[in-house]
Amino acid sequence: MNCRRNSSSSDGEIINISSMLDVMFILIIFFLVTTTFKEEEIDHMVNLPVDARNQSLTQSTGNLAKINIRKTGAYVLMGKQVTEEQIEVWMDAEVKKKPDLKVLIRSDQDAKHLYLANVMSICRSVGVAKANIAVKTEK
Repeated sequence: MNCRRNSSSSDGEIINISSMLDVMFILIIFFLVTTTFKEEEIDHMVNLPVDARNQSLTQSTGNLAKINIRKTGAYVLMGKQVTEEQIEVWMDAEVKKKPDLKVLIRSDQDAKHLYLANVMSICRSVGVAKANIAVKTEK
């Protein structure tokens, strides 16, 4: 019984690609592991107002601090409920570390304007260069 193929057969030549597949899988794993995923801090208890002109006011990048204001007037900073005094102390320390700090204020649409005005006043008093108010845009 002859198991060898005849070189004159018309089947063509079989190429072994298993080593190439190994290299491709290693590259895919390498890129997945080394990729950093930016996780956005979103407080789902805050229902943002909708911008009538459908323009995003939150196109800030870089040193960005997010402060959430819930409907009840509770302030949330980095996932923890804080007071206005704690926000001021934290923000003052952050501005000293990063003078180009930007603040994004996410206020619930049913929250009183007073809470938003208080946070804006804190930003102004500690010397924050740029403070934005987040709104939801409809796409």
